[in-house]
Amino acid sequence: MNVTSASNSNTNPTDAIVNSPGNDAASIKNEFMTLMIAQIQNQDPTNPVDGTEYVTQLAQFSQVESLEQMRANQSTQMVIMENLGIVQSAQLVGKDAMVPASEFSIDGEPLEGKVFLSNAVEELNIDIVDANGDIVHTLNLGAQEVGDTAFTVDPEALELPAGEYSIVANTTAGDVTKKADTFVKAEIEKIHFISASGMMMAELGNGLGTISVLEISEVS
Repeated sequence: MNVTSASNSNTNPTDAIVNSPGNDAASIKNEFMTLMIAQIQNQDPTNPVDGTEYVTQLAQFSQVESLEQMRANQSTQMVIMENLGIVQSAQLVGKDAMVPASEFSIDGEPLEGKVFLSNAVEELNIDIVDANGDIVHTLNLGAQEVGDTAFTVDPEALELPAGEYSIVANTTAGDVTKKADTFVKAEIEKIHFISASGMMMAELGNGLGTISVLEISEVS
């Protein structure tokens, strides 16, 4: 089972300095309190220090301390979410995913796909194009209603050798001819998680490459 997490192992020098002992907000606040108490104890009784400035600075230290705590909590939550995502993604490996695609490879096994139609059409034809750009076969699917229309590319029945292919779905409705969106089914071979962006990626078979799991139309 292939489930990995991609992360950056480099440590940010700035973070190392900020997070090093003695440089956090709590330590600086304690040092400030020690200095403030010492200054109050040794102040000139005839010219006392204005306490307003101390109160303001203490409030600022408290705000910084709160922000640091929030950042620490967010980092912990991100790690937890990443681990949960990796565990959940393991369930996808080995399953078939239907994804937006028009290019694929075949090696003798039938390839399943679908065409999404935003409106009913009088004619739906799917051209199968080889690596040289030649149309080697056309699937005539006739009139279709709104929604998904399934199709199958059977290399044996169509006498298609193994290799790289693409498909183009052409629709006709009245005098209007246009292309429709196509989807191809492939097995999910591997899942990896990109820590920097929080994106889960799926590596698919049938030459479909790697896509975001958010692009998967359905899983079976």
